Amino acid sequence: MRKGLSKQTVFPKTESVLFSENSKSLSYVDVIKAVRLADLPEKKFLKQILFASVIGALKGFQERDLKPFHTNHKSIFSKMNAEILQNLKLPPSPETISREEQIQILKQAFDFGVKKVYHLEWKIYTSRELY
Repeated sequence: MRKGLSKQTVFPKTESVLFSENSKSLSYVDVIKAVRLADLPEKKFLKQILFASVIGALKGFQERDLKPFHTNHKSIFSKMNAEILQNLKLPPSPETISREEQIQILKQAFDFGVKKVYHLEWKIYTSRELY
């Protein structure tokens, strides 16, 4: 686990386009922290899928007004890699799919991250309030 945290992942400048200048944007520092908690695969397209799900999870935390790196929350990032690859139906070779299909898969990965946070919030907080 410590090795995964110490890795220095360098993102190209084009990745920062995802972060708008308005007050509701995601913090670049939070994105880097979350990506370091997630175990990135070696293949480029799988890395993009995991990155999209991490961004989705951070967006979900922001929408639910939760702290992503709270002790009860940050485990979501380390589990994301295995779960996203199990839940998405990926072709054997990403080179065989069109650009539109790749975009659809990345959107599904983003939505998966958001839903994962909503489920976490339900499990930890809302279900306790109801019962």
